[in-house]
Amino acid sequence: MATTWRCGTCSDQHSGLAMVFGLAAPDPWIAAAEAQRAAGVINADTCVLPDEDGDGAHHFVRGQLALPIVDGARDQDAFVWSIWVSLSEQNMMLQAQRWTDAERVNLPPMFAWVCNDLPYVPTSALLAARIHTREPGVAPLVELDPAVDHPLVHEQLHGITMHRAAEINRQALGR
Repeated sequence: MATTWRCGTCSDQHSGLAMVFGLAAPDPWIAAAEAQRAAGVINADTCVLPDEDGDGAHHFVRGQLALPIVDGARDQDAFVWSIWVSLSEQNMMLQAQRWTDAERVNLPPMFAWVCNDLPYVPTSALLAARIHTREPGVAPLVELDPAVDHPLVHEQLHGITMHRAAEINRQALGR
């Protein structure tokens, strides 16, 4: 029996494996009180969440964490987690200033923390990472710290099989 799923972007029904899964918001946004979210801002690519005391803010950007497919067809070279990472205020301002600039691809990699708990043990939240900014309209690439001993880091470094992509589909789709 073929796997079917409804796309969160186009709302159409698709069959086969989903090769991209994304989260609507960073976990701190989801966990925040309604008043805190009301004072913040979120869109498809960025998020700013004020501290509870209002003295500062947390800055997030959506990125793509690619897991190479080691045994897939040419059109399926990677499984992608569309995740949120936190950036320093300085790096977030630099991203904002260069958001539509074609030269933003020349920005150096920026330190970030993963801010979504993906279905891994131990948790993937707060894994150290770097983002690599790409051309306008394309989400940054997320590169996990290769020195960290974590299953997600291992999968990014060494790739996954199509069977593993199917396992992730079952987990993410709740089947």
